[in-house]
Amino acid sequence: MVARPGARPDVTVSIVSSASRQTLLALLASLEPELAGPASMEVVVLDNASEDGSVEAVSARFPWTRLIEQPFRAGFGANHNRVIGETGGRYVLLLSHDAQVEPGSLGRLVTYMEAHPSVGALAPRIRYPDGHAQASAWRFPSPAVSLLSVPTLSRAGVVQSRGERPRSVDWAMGAALLLRRTAIERVGLFDEERFFMYSEETDLCRRLADSGWETHFLPEVTVIHHDSVLRAEFPRERIAEEWRSRHRYWAKHHSRPGARLAATSTGIQYAARAGIARWALRDRDLAARMRLHARYAFRGVEGPGLRERAEEWNELAVGSRQSVQA
Repeated sequence: MVARPGARPDVTVSIVSSASRQTLLALLASLEPELAGPASMEVVVLDNASEDGSVEAVSARFPWTRLIEQPFRAGFGANHNRVIGETGGRYVLLLSHDAQVEPGSLGRLVTYMEAHPSVGALAPRIRYPDGHAQASAWRFPSPAVSLLSVPTLSRAGVVQSRGERPRSVDWAMGAALLLRRTAIERVGLFDEERFFMYSEETDLCRRLADSGWETHFLPEVTVIHHDSVLRAEFPRERIAEEWRSRHRYWAKHHSRPGARLAATSTGIQYAARAGIARWALRDRDLAARMRLHARYAFRGVEGPGLRERAEEWNELAVGSRQSVQA
C-alpha cells in the first residue's frame, strides 16, 4: 500500500534510472500490485539526468511514484544516498532499473526482517528472465578467499546465493537489496567518495558485519534481473571502474600486503580465464576482456573509468545550459 501522507512508510523503494525508460516502466508496473500489499511503501525514482523521456513517462503512467529529477550524473552510492537522505522508510529496498519483482515480495521481505532484528541487509534470490539463477551473494573478497579461489577460478566456495533455505551470507548485490534504516544510520551510508560504482555494497556489508549486523539471503523471494544492455556501453571504462573500486576496497579493509595478495590472486584467475576463452572457447572478445581485467589487477587502473565519463557529461551539460542562457 502507499504510505499515508505524513506517515512513515514501512519501505522506501529506491530506484536510480539513467536513460532506461523501457526497463524502468516495466519495473514500476511490477511494483504496482504491491500497492495492495500489507507493507506500506513509497517508491522513489531518481532520474540520473536521462534524456529519453523517462521523467515524462513515469509521471504520466505512475502518478504514485515520487520523482527526483537530477540534472547531473552521479554514481550508484551517491544517488542512493540522496534517496535515503530524503526519505523515511523503516527499510530501504534498492532496486535496479532493470529488475522486476514478484507480487507479495515486499511483504515477505519486511516480515523476515521483523522476525530477525539482527539482520541489517536482506537479499532475495535473483534470476535471469529465462529462469536461471544469477549469482547474487558471495564471500567477502579477502586476501585468503582470493588466494584459495585460484585453483577453481572462484567456481567453488565463493558464491553463497544457493540453496532453498534462508542463510547468512557475507555480502549481496545491490541490484535488489533490502536495508534496515537503523543499521545503515549506525554504520554510515554508501562510501560515495571512494566508490563511484562497484564494490560499494561489498563495503557496506563489510561495515555492517564489523558492527555486528548480519546479511541474509532469502530464496523464497525472487527478483528478475534483466542485467541491462547498458552494461555494453563503455566496456573498457566499466572494467576500469570495477578495478579501481576493487583496489580501493582492499586498501580500505586490509593491509597493503593483503591488498596486493588479493589483487594478484584475482588477477591470476582472470589471466587463466583469458587463456581458456582464447584457446578453448575461441572467443577473442571475451579473452580480451579477461586480459584487461588481469592487467588492471596486476598493474592498477590506467585511463578513465565511469566516473570520468559522468564528469565529462556533466561539464558538457553545464556548458550547454550556459550557452542557452547567454
